[in-house]
Amino acid sequence: MKIRALLVLPFFIFVAGVRAQTPDAKAEALGKELWQASGGENWSKVKAIDFTFIVEENGKELARAVHHWDVIAGTDHVKWKDKDATVNLTAPATDDANKGAYARWVNDGYWLLAPLKIFDRGVKVTANGQKESEGVMCETLRLNFEGVGLTPTDQYVLYLDPQTKLVRAWDYIPKVGTVMHGTWEKYETFGGLKLATEHNFSGKMIRFAEIKVRTD
Repeated sequence: MKIRALLVLPFFIFVAGVRAQTPDAKAEALGKELWQASGGENWSKVKAIDFTFIVEENGKELARAVHHWDVIAGTDHVKWKDKDATVNLTAPATDDANKGAYARWVNDGYWLLAPLKIFDRGVKVTANGQKESEGVMCETLRLNFEGVGLTPTDQYVLYLDPQTKLVRAWDYIPKVGTVMHGTWEKYETFGGLKLATEHNFSGKMIRFAEIKVRTD
């Protein structure tokens, strides 16, 4: 399976004040705990985010993309492989460089910020019961998408740590019967956001480096 196929995830523009449809109070409460634990109340202060997205397997680097996301301007400057492009995130151009940069922002940014985006427009959040993850019993949330993102038919199940309320792991479900499990590890705080910097995902390691969150 190609690494590209493994890593295409949905990502949406942050919209202040827009909430997902939640069918029960438990999903709403769990989602709020996750959002707050992840630093959601600080998102309005964020002006720019720099980060490098890295994929490794057996100690060999498979992919690297360097991002400078100007949150205020709505642009992302991306360098990956032999490409270098600045994409307008609200109206990306259709040339290959801009399409590629937008896809990288969609994918890489969602690995970084998914817990902060569960109440985005088009995200449906439901309580999915208790399940075990790496030896710990966790409450889970299932995410479905209603016509948004690059892969709107995908689903995710988030495992919430009972102590920290952060994502401990997730299941990525690109189609019925296919489940890929990924950990969320090595949390650090950047500009008031609590972010996981490593993911062990289907035998590959996804790492974030050179993270900077500018709030002034």
